[in-house]
Amino acid sequence: MALPKTHHCSACSDSAAQHSVLHEDLVVGAPLSMEDLTDAQRLDRFARKYAHDGCEVTEVRRVPHDSLSGYAWSVRFTESS
Repeated sequence: MALPKTHHCSACSDSAAQHSVLHEDLVVGAPLSMEDLTDAQRLDRFARKYAHDGCEVTEVRRVPHDSLSGYAWSVRFTESS
């Protein structure tokens, strides 16, 4: 699955920095226990992982992948430059 290249985010809220950049990461090999969490809990779990350099996670969703478990997690986050 091809992920989008980093691009300037036009969907950011007005309160976001004007030079925010939207990224999308594909996380393969996350613990199976992630499946048991609510959307809010997954967002919080990944938010702590991406809390460096002003990154803010905006979305976490399960996507198909050719791994042993058959899926991965797509993590979208913004980075203020």
